[in-house]
Amino acid sequence: MEADGVLQYEDRFAPTPTRTGMRLTQAQIDTYYAEGYLKVPAVFTPEEMEILRADCYAILSPDRDHPDGNISELNSDSTRVSFGIDLDSEAVAAAVRLPRIVGPVKQLLGGHVYLFQTRVNAKMGRVGEGYPWHTDFANWINDGIRRGSVNDMITICVLLTESTPENGAMRVLPESHRHGVGELFFDTESVGYQSFNAPEAYVRKMLAETSPEFIEGKPGDVVLFAPEIMHGSGENHSDRDRLYLMFIYNRSDNLPVESEIKREHMTPYVNYPYREDLAELSDDAITACSPGRNMSFRP
Repeated sequence: MEADGVLQYEDRFAPTPTRTGMRLTQAQIDTYYAEGYLKVPAVFTPEEMEILRADCYAILSPDRDHPDGNISELNSDSTRVSFGIDLDSEAVAAAVRLPRIVGPVKQLLGGHVYLFQTRVNAKMGRVGEGYPWHTDFANWINDGIRRGSVNDMITICVLLTESTPENGAMRVLPESHRHGVGELFFDTESVGYQSFNAPEAYVRKMLAETSPEFIEGKPGDVVLFAPEIMHGSGENHSDRDRLYLMFIYNRSDNLPVESEIKREHMTPYVNYPYREDLAELSDDAITACSPGRNMSFRP
């Protein structure tokens, strides 16, 4: 059912047929375009979350099949971000192709899209570090992508754990995507890898225009956010881990221009080249997987 123009479900987790081919309402689309982000509750079931969470915890370890996809925190050996996670998890590879995910992506971007990036952003209890204010497209434009509007690229953030201010929930600045990438500087110290972040003076200017909103939610909730929305997060001061599963999609006519690539990556799995338009799978594809399947652990 709908309430105040927001897609909701009779129960927190509706039967699979209700989620199959999920489409955003016009009110949700308008909210996304205006605010630069949109929360949708209970997109994944507890069973699906258990499978995805088990795989992602395994991927965060140095024993994953592609350990060079993991980047550690600045001040500990705890994994901060894992790239290319669908390479090591059949369940994640299925999740990025579910109709309830790809359907809204195509609504917002158009019919021809491909998978640009997958990653887990992890903040382990007590050791998870923060992210400075930034826009993702500030990095992707330096990876050769020319267009980063709400109609060109999108990030789907799946909450694998509860997300609260105490455990380092992401904060967004609503409507900040209207400023484009904004001002930025090349930061090699804040996050342990090369990143383009917003300078303090520009952050103060943006905070004077709008108040940040925490992305709070429960496992299975999903947040859609635009490439040019400004966001950041603090440290994890709790004993509970905070894990986000991230899928980034790009239009098939917005491919990187090789001559405009300016950023070197610490891992070869940051961005995927275009191979073909993304094909959808059955909506029950995750539950057909077992935790750890396609995880080739080394002895």
